[in-house]
Amino acid sequence: MHLKSVITLSLFVIITKVFGQSDNDVLITVNKSPVTVGEFKYIYEKNNGKEADYSEKSLNEYIDLYSKFKLKVERARNLKLDTIQSLNEELNGYKRQLANSYLTDKELLEHLLSELKERQKQDVRFKHILVLSKDRDSDSLKKVALQKINKAKSDLISGKKFDIAVKEYSEDKSSLETGGDIGFFTAMLPMGFYELENALYTLPIGKVSEPIKTGIGYHIIVVEERRPSRGTIEVAHILLRKDEAKKEAIKTKIEEIYAKVKAGEDFSTLASTYSEDKQTTKNGGVLAAFGINTYDKAFEEAAFSLKNDGEVSLPIETKAGWHIIKRIKKPDYSNDANAFKKLHEVNIKRDERFTIARKKLVEDIKKSSGYKENTSVFNKYAESLNEEFLSFKWNPETSTIDMKQTLLSYGGDATYTLAEFATFSKKNTKTRLKYEKNPASVKEAAQALLVEFSEEKALDYEQKQLEIKYPDFKALMREYEEGILLFEATKQAVWDRANQDSVGLQAFYDKNKQNYLTEEKANFVAFKIMTNDMKEAEKIQKMVVEKSIEEVTKKYNKDKQVVTFMEETLEKTNSKFKDMTWAIKKPTALVKESAGDAYTFNMINMIFPIRPKTLKEARGYIIADYQDYLEKEWLTELANTYKVDVNKAVLTKLIKK
Repeated sequence: MHLKSVITLSLFVIITKVFGQSDNDVLITVNKSPVTVGEFKYIYEKNNGKEADYSEKSLNEYIDLYSKFKLKVERARNLKLDTIQSLNEELNGYKRQLANSYLTDKELLEHLLSELKERQKQDVRFKHILVLSKDRDSDSLKKVALQKINKAKSDLISGKKFDIAVKEYSEDKSSLETGGDIGFFTAMLPMGFYELENALYTLPIGKVSEPIKTGIGYHIIVVEERRPSRGTIEVAHILLRKDEAKKEAIKTKIEEIYAKVKAGEDFSTLASTYSEDKQTTKNGGVLAAFGINTYDKAFEEAAFSLKNDGEVSLPIETKAGWHIIKRIKKPDYSNDANAFKKLHEVNIKRDERFTIARKKLVEDIKKSSGYKENTSVFNKYAESLNEEFLSFKWNPETSTIDMKQTLLSYGGDATYTLAEFATFSKKNTKTRLKYEKNPASVKEAAQALLVEFSEEKALDYEQKQLEIKYPDFKALMREYEEGILLFEATKQAVWDRANQDSVGLQAFYDKNKQNYLTEEKANFVAFKIMTNDMKEAEKIQKMVVEKSIEEVTKKYNKDKQVVTFMEETLEKTNSKFKDMTWAIKKPTALVKESAGDAYTFNMINMIFPIRPKTLKEARGYIIADYQDYLEKEWLTELANTYKVDVNKAVLTKLIKK
């Protein structure tokens, strides 16, 4: 695998080594370009993993390897490959990807995981007033819903009792009889309820919240109680479904099954035999791990009251029927950061909380960087656009506005012009086309693109700060840049030459053709003689050995097919030669077919000796070897051109005895 591929695979790897003061010491100098201890340790530990033991042998081997890498990078810089626009665009693409990934992991995901982990320590019981309002509702309906929830809030401020307000305003029919109390919940709440979750874990107990918008409408909540979280639990159960006509019989039967459990009979077998939950009978009644508000309240109370693995509940009745519950285990990921991340990372990234946190990050970057937006310049430009802006054919070069004007700035020195915004808008056709059915929304489309443009540039700005804030990020950036330069330099000096230098390739082949030999092969022939007469079959086999196949078939196949054969050229290692003598015209013994009307045997008709493969036959292998040869020659030339110095004193300090 080429180094570029290795580096690309490293995209989402975050290195967490802490660089000390001694890491600034220079370990290697390649053509006056220094390699510090910190740089070397980073790449040494990353690529060697557990084998990075800092032994003298290991360090010397890797210094040699890394010096060769640096020689190629030095040649790339001398060739000014770092000024090629396409390579810089590729590098900037990698940087943006990595910056987004890094910001995602460092600034967003870790924060959201930490927040969720803390919240999952508590279950929260609350009551609410709900006024339904879906995103797809008309503006007039949304306005009515907002007015209604605001009126409820106003009444509560004026002293109206919460349970009375629930009956007057709440559209959650399931909680009207409980004064809006809907029981305990725990993070994370489903998509569309993140703001409600925020209120659950931040609102003081007993305080009435402001109206909160969720995916189903507007809520006013009051937190009633917080308790230590019940977490998740895995149980198995035996279910006898409810049937009013057989009520007593079912109760008697569940008690009989319970008696079998208490007598020591296998719970899994009993569940497979008696349980009427068809989805779990095949696996002994085991349910997937669940938390609160997953099943019937009575079922959950019974399950979470089981304190030890293997403990079994008394028969309990739910809306579904009668259950016997056995605790399997109670998973706890709170002390295992990797397990907790693995369990929740995907859901967090899909949830609205991630989008909200990302937008907040962008706003924080804008605020800390002194972000400025030239509104007058944008408005003039937006007003100059027409309906063509919402189509594929729009061309920003037709604008009559001065495109050199500054549109955005970050930190004072990071500025972006109208021209850069126009180029961004041209590339982002998808956003523009969202508005094509409404020609009156040209400015709205431009505004949406301005938001996207400003967010992208905010992350670009933060990317530069990441290299200052995090040494590991800076190291990754260096690795990317040098990897791309290495790839291009090697491509020119080795890979392209190996494929295009036909004269050099032919000369290399002529010199090394004995390294590309064919396997020993033979012409394998399988014969079938259509007769049940053994002596006749032996006679024909003898003629096959003494004469040519053509002569045999000409003699015996005049009126009907007596002798048939199949031939193929196979390598000596083929299993068909396993019990054969490796010699021409040495047939195997005759074998009578089970039907009794034919005999078969096999024979080698011709042996092809080992020979050098032609250049065409072995081209792939020869090119690969020629590349290796060219690379060795190239490294020799580089070593003679550029001086490599290793600071022995610094190296000695790195060695661990």
